[in-house]
Amino acid sequence: MDIKAILFDFDGVLVDSEKVISKISLEVFNDLGIYPKEEDFLPFIGGGDKIFIESIAKLYNTKIDFESTIKKIHDKYYESEIPLINGALDFLARSKNAGFKIAIVSSAKRKKVLKNLKALNLGEDYFDLVVTGDNIIRNKPYGDIYQYAALNLKVPYNNCLVVEDSLLGVRAAKEAQCKVIALSTSHPFEDLEKAGAMFVFDDFTSIDKFESKEELIDFLEECTRDDRVKYGAVKCFEKEYPFSKEVLIDNAIKLAYKARKNAYTPYSHYNVGAAIVSASTNNIYSGCNVENASFGGTICAERGAVMNLISKEGPTGIKLVVVVTKDNPPAPPCALCLQVFSEFCNENTEFHLVDEEYAKDKTQGIHMVYKFKELLPIPFVLD
Repeated sequence: MDIKAILFDFDGVLVDSEKVISKISLEVFNDLGIYPKEEDFLPFIGGGDKIFIESIAKLYNTKIDFESTIKKIHDKYYESEIPLINGALDFLARSKNAGFKIAIVSSAKRKKVLKNLKALNLGEDYFDLVVTGDNIIRNKPYGDIYQYAALNLKVPYNNCLVVEDSLLGVRAAKEAQCKVIALSTSHPFEDLEKAGAMFVFDDFTSIDKFESKEELIDFLEECTRDDRVKYGAVKCFEKEYPFSKEVLIDNAIKLAYKARKNAYTPYSHYNVGAAIVSASTNNIYSGCNVENASFGGTICAERGAVMNLISKEGPTGIKLVVVVTKDNPPAPPCALCLQVFSEFCNENTEFHLVDEEYAKDKTQGIHMVYKFKELLPIPFVLD
């Protein structure tokens, strides 16, 4: 990781102004006969005043005069005390002393940014650059404002570290090809991570104190190390087997055999049962085939099990698959099911194909084991 500049959003990053703005905005909207809830503001934080105001008006199917409304909000804001984010001033000083270029990059109007600087008791000259919403045409979530800052600092985009608090801001930083970390002052951790933040923290006291660029970079690399295991198109934290692998396989076979009895097959009379094991939890999810008069609408047992897993846990890896059929040798999943599995299996995911005799009595019948890569060597994948 190579970082040469740190670009700070302002509201919700250096000053805890988002809560102040939300409170004032509620008061102003109420005066206009509009009664939004505080959570209505969340999707529009960080996108600039116009998006913030007009989106609420649209949400409540009403029209308001933007200029007069934002003036009322700003007038009240400029009279308010703006609290600082814990540790912000110390982090700024350490960043500057360590040799990073530092910049304010805010979608807010310049007048508001200057008000916030006053709350920090800092002047513009403390920073290498101050960029506001007045400098660009397209605001966040477009990456223009961060690219503008990087170009003016003469630092490549991917050598800039953005510090954000809003979903729109995180997306803007990612679009600008910058690295981005985020404070959880405005949104939950998981939402910021999904938006693309590589590290989410409560406030600047969560970051180890540093004296040099290398110390901060080492800290961030340690915090952003990804220990998840890749399964197809998803990553997950892999859970160890709670008991022997053989016990888990036996349980999966029992559930697949049980599910097979519930199959709906009035046209082919070919029942299939499947069970899959979550890589994240070791929980077992089963499915059976459900036929349809259109034939094309038929759902295979394997896909039914996958849908069962995803509906319970969300996107995660599959470490083991069992399919029970009456065939000798047991039938593998169809090509369409294998392609579905490619989203959630890695090349070493085990597929246990068993016939009904083995499922009933393990002393008889057939039990065949394949790796996923043997069943589908070259799946369709999107990078």
